[in-house]
Amino acid sequence: MNKQPDFTKINWNDLKYFLALKRQGRLCLASKKIGCSHVSIANRIAALEECMSTKLFYQNSRGFHLTKAGEKLVPYAEKCERELRLAMEVYRQEQKIRSKIRIGVTEGIGNYFIATRLASWIKDKDIDIELISLPSLTTITAGEVDISITLGPQKGYNIIQQRLTPYKIGIYASRDYAANNPPIIGVEDLLQHYFIGYIEEHVFSEDLRYHEEISPNLQIVYKSTTIHTQRLSIETGLGLGLLPHYVAHGNPNLVHLLPDIQFKREYWISSGTDLHQFKDLKITWDFIMSTAAESKTTFLPS
Repeated sequence: MNKQPDFTKINWNDLKYFLALKRQGRLCLASKKIGCSHVSIANRIAALEECMSTKLFYQNSRGFHLTKAGEKLVPYAEKCERELRLAMEVYRQEQKIRSKIRIGVTEGIGNYFIATRLASWIKDKDIDIELISLPSLTTITAGEVDISITLGPQKGYNIIQQRLTPYKIGIYASRDYAANNPPIIGVEDLLQHYFIGYIEEHVFSEDLRYHEEISPNLQIVYKSTTIHTQRLSIETGLGLGLLPHYVAHGNPNLVHLLPDIQFKREYWISSGTDLHQFKDLKITWDFIMSTAAESKTTFLPS
């Protein structure tokens, strides 16, 4: 492709397909995201490349990747996307249409802290919430959600982010297990007990490898991808486990062991840089920030 680009023939809608393929990396995933066939995605990308007289993607066994020209186009395509969203926000407010806000959050804080509080809060709001609570990361830069809560800050551009809250992780056992086994006084005693933990190859963040900070020789006999399953397994009396304190908070079946051994981590909240131009998005952000601040002792018990 070496002819002069003809920008008058660009179909601006093709930028939507361009961003979808950039974010999803595969035609089948991009087509599912937009709601069309993968052939349509491929055709629209080809048409955009023809108008711009350059290749925007190259393909290998891992999917589609941006060329240098494609990387240069991204901020301009995303600016068009943001401007359209702002226009739709003005229309939504004028027509008094309910907002729909997608929140991506790791499953621990999502299931044990955010879910019920958000549900109670929106009862008198003209806001629809989609809460995506998964044992993985959902990112603002991937265009998956409007607000994202992650372990640690995100990388990328066109995002605004703040520390939501620090939290601590401790060693827990069921009350019956603690009562019917010899006292655990020090780290060396932990090596004599079974542990529940994560599956190493499915750990989405290095911050979740806190078992290794105790000892590489722990006997982890039961593994799961979710903190919910780990908590339930600890309650059966199978062995010991590491839980965020907000997960164990108020649970009469769990006992906190060795309080001197704790691990501190941080949750961060992020959104697009246009956050303050979306009224309902901003008040949702403010609610999450304020409710986390009010619940400090849940995350960081004394």
